[in-house]
This record gives sequence, C-alpha cells and structure tokens, in this order.
Amino acid sequence: MDTGTFFVLIGVGSLMIILIFVTIFTRRDRPGSRKMVRSDILADELERHKRENYHVKAELKRINSMNNLFFASMIRLTARLNPEEIANETIGLLSNYLETNELAVFLYNEKGKRLNIVAERGIDDNLIPKIVYQLGEGKVGLTAEKRLPIGNREFEFFGTKKEPYVGFNPDICYPMVFQDKLFGVIAICRGGDFEEREKNLLGIVSTMTAVALNNTRSFESITFSASTDPLTKLFNIGYFKDRLEEELNRARRFQHSVTITIIDLDKFKDFNDSLGHQAGDQLLIKLAEIFKEHFEDTDIIARYGGDEFIVMCPEIKKQDTARIVGNLLHDLEMYDFAHGPFSNKVTFSAGVASFPDDGNSVPELIKSADEALYEAKGMGRNMVRIHYPKVEKI
Repeated sequence: MDTGTFFVLIGVGSLMIILIFVTIFTRRDRPGSRKMVRSDILADELERHKRENYHVKAELKRINSMNNLFFASMIRLTARLNPEEIANETIGLLSNYLETNELAVFLYNEKGKRLNIVAERGIDDNLIPKIVYQLGEGKVGLTAEKRLPIGNREFEFFGTKKEPYVGFNPDICYPMVFQDKLFGVIAICRGGDFEEREKNLLGIVSTMTAVALNNTRSFESITFSASTDPLTKLFNIGYFKDRLEEELNRARRFQHSVTITIIDLDKFKDFNDSLGHQAGDQLLIKLAEIFKEHFEDTDIIARYGGDEFIVMCPEIKKQDTARIVGNLLHDLEMYDFAHGPFSNKVTFSAGVASFPDDGNSVPELIKSADEALYEAKGMGRNMVRIHYPKVEKI
C-alpha cells in the first residue's frame, strides 16, 4: 500500500466517524427541539387569544355603553311633555347613532293637513321656513300619507312627482305613528344607503317619538280638563286663583299693579225661567266668546260660578280695566240675545279692584271686587264700579 492510498483511507474513515457523531447528536437534540417549537407555538396562540379577548371585552364594553346611552336617551325622550323638546331630543338621539348630513323632524298639523319642521340639524336656516309638505307631496308627504317608511326605491315605485324643494332631498323618511294616529315624519339625508341595523333603529326611534308625542297630547288634554270650565271652556276658579297668586308674587317683586274684575249678569234667572236652562247655557257660551274678544291674551278670564265671570289683568291700573269692561258692557247692546217672550237686552254689573290698593292677597282682592260689584247691583245694575274707600261711579 503506497502512502497516498493510506492517507485517503484515513480521511474517509475520519469523515465517517464525524458523520456518525453528527447523526447521534442531531437525533439526541430533536425531541427537545420539538418540545421548544410546540411551547413557542402554544405561547403565541395564548397571546393571540389574550389580545382577541381584550378587543372583544373592549367592544362589548363599548356596545354596552352605547346601549345604556341609547336607553337613557329613550327615557329622556318619553319623559318630555313639550312637542318641540321631544323633537329636539329625537334629533340629538339619532345624531349620536347615525351618520347624517341633514336631519329633520316634521310635526303634522291636522287642521292644515301639512307637515312643518320643528327640529332639524344641518339644514340651511333660510330654507327651513319654506319647507312645508302637504300629504302625498315628496317623500315626507308620501310617508305621512302611506304611514310607511319611504326611501328612494319606494318613492319611485309609487310613481310620485319629484321632490318639491331643491335644497332638501331626504334619502329615507319614517312616519311617527301611534295607535293609528299620525304625529309627523322623521327625514334623513346622507347620500347613501342604510344598513338593516340602522333601519331598525329608525323604526324604534320613530315609534317611541310618536308615543312621547301622544303622551304630551294626553297630558295637555288632562291639564285642560282640570283647569277648564266644561260649559264655557273658560278657565275655572281654581286655576284662576292659582294664576292670580303667581301674578301677585310677581307684582310684589317688580312693583306693578294687578287688577281683577268680577262680572255678574243682570236678571239671568229671568232669562232662564223664560227660555229654559238650555238657552241660558247657550247665552253663557256666547258671552264667553265675546269676553275673549275684548281682553288681551295675557289676561286670564274664568267662570266664577253660575252666571258670574272673573278676569285678571296684569300690569294695568284699575281705571284702565274699568274702561275696558265699560266698553264691553256698551258693546253688548249690539248683540240681540232675545228669544221668544224675553225681549230685554243682556246686561251685567261689574266690580273692579286692584293690587296693592285694594288688597294684598287673593282673598282680599276678590272681596274688594265683590264689594264694588254689589255696589253696582244696589245702584240699579248695568254698570261698572271701582273699589275705593269711597266707591265712585264711572
């Protein structure tokens, strides 16, 4: 064997030994490596789940917070007792939950058969007074007429005319209806379609707004009944005394006068006996209408009881009030209330008193006006008397 071959054999042998050692050490380390790889994977997976759980919790918290705000808004909405406040609450609620460019709440006027804006957001101030819809006109009017949500597709389906206002073209409108009664329409512009979730939200809000408006109307009806005389529709004496007490407190603060007048019809019993109580009731109703024409909106007219009326005139001296009542008495001569055998004209006697000259409280003021009234009755009726320490005839 020559030297070259010997060195080749030694080299090959050495290489084989090295390969054997490498293989042994590689196999020995492989299970540990696998364990390390699996551990790293599990750690990464756990970290990923933690991150996902954190985001889920944050989203649930956000949704819960939004739900709480939504329900709080709904409670505020249904607690309102003024239509304009309800409309503004609805605008604020929808603005928090929907992306909108323009938003408007229209209330329906039954007498005029039209819809007017009472609350809005994003509409040009100069355009607002001009936007008035009749039933069936535009998306707003069609929504009110059909009592159905109307979007662009529905508007085209019904084949109605184009929108009447160039600066206002809602994408969707929802009717505010409760117990088959129309209260108005919610109109929204944003230049895009609405998701099903958003439509559901609009449906809920429009219904709850209608409920709130219905509650307002019911409250107004109850309040009106509680403060109004059922025959003449004037205020009753209970309401009158409450308002007089409020006005006296204001008069003490700002140092101005408050005048009251008690009006008592002359010989009303004869009218009733001659023509019957039904004719007497009709006379009282007619007189109530005439009284409203002679006094200002700031004056309070009430039925005192039977054939007596009482009027409060804030910030007017008793001489001026007596003059107004005198003109009323004179104008009654133009009316012919006579029927059948009763041929006399209707007249009344009145007494006038004022704060602070004739009384500092409600009972004192009414007593002074009563004294002046009975003075007028004793002097022949058909006249107005002012309360003074010494009563003088006008």
